[in-house]
Amino acid sequence: MKKQFLTYLFLFAILHCSAQLISTEPVEISTGPIQFNPDIIKKNKVKTIVLDIVDKPDGKIIVDKDATQGFEFDEKGRVVRYYYTILNRTQATEVDVPALKKRGKVIRPATTKTVMKFINDTIFTNVFYDNLDRVILKRSRSGDYYDAYYYEYNDQGKIRKEMHCRETNISENKNVFKMGVQTVLSSETFTYENLTPTQVKKKCMNDEGREYKKAIINYDAKGNKLSESYDFIVSWMHQEGLYEYNSNGYLSRRILKSNESGELKQESTFEYDANGHLITEKKIQDTIVINEVSYLFDDFTKLVKSHIDRDFKNASIGIVKYAYTFY
Repeated sequence: MKKQFLTYLFLFAILHCSAQLISTEPVEISTGPIQFNPDIIKKNKVKTIVLDIVDKPDGKIIVDKDATQGFEFDEKGRVVRYYYTILNRTQATEVDVPALKKRGKVIRPATTKTVMKFINDTIFTNVFYDNLDRVILKRSRSGDYYDAYYYEYNDQGKIRKEMHCRETNISENKNVFKMGVQTVLSSETFTYENLTPTQVKKKCMNDEGREYKKAIINYDAKGNKLSESYDFIVSWMHQEGLYEYNSNGYLSRRILKSNESGELKQESTFEYDANGHLITEKKIQDTIVINEVSYLFDDFTKLVKSHIDRDFKNASIGIVKYAYTFY
């Protein structure tokens, strides 16, 4: 009994921490569909998080498409593997509906009905780090092929090179990767010039060493990214990101603009509670709110237990439940 009580106190102490589990800050390299704060993952000794996703169209019953996302963490709180499902196709299946009887009398005869079966593909990605906790490789598997992204860094810790490869696995155990054929699909290198203490000029070179894109990136005195503006050298293509933060240093607003497929503006706003937990995220496209995500928390652990994604464009609600395991 005493041991159980001490275990309870230990869990209470490590889980009741006021900080943001889901990270909203801009990242250079994504480590999954959701970015998690490694410090909070480490403090809470989280080993895995699995998300179960169902859809509720307006005026209709809940649709379970067997959609899921999963994240695995090491003891440092870093994502080492994640996966997510994508809908491949739907398949109509006939199922038997037994007769309905009451007091031995058939009220409704046996029949069949058509139900839709959802066939998903699962994308798996493994993430590898160097001894400074920087991502050096992301390798994703879909079917028999792997997409791999390799990263190198300069002395200042900025990405110096990114290489995208298509690879095959010749290991008999497909859960263990052994390099077969590797084909380089693209290679980019980057250089940086500090124009001021808070402004950086970035040059992007293709695999021939020719500059094809340039950027100006601005930061505040705390190192938070305020803006980034990219221009392609041989075309009129332009990309821009703007970032605003609240008094606690959390991202409150993000605006992304581009003219790659016509003029496009995407905006996200973020609201937090008094403890710094993300409670609401709104996604806006050209002044119209297209999504609103609300986060709910477990009363004991204070970790996210679910989030509700209101999709205004498709008139539906996504219901996402979180399940945790711990070290």
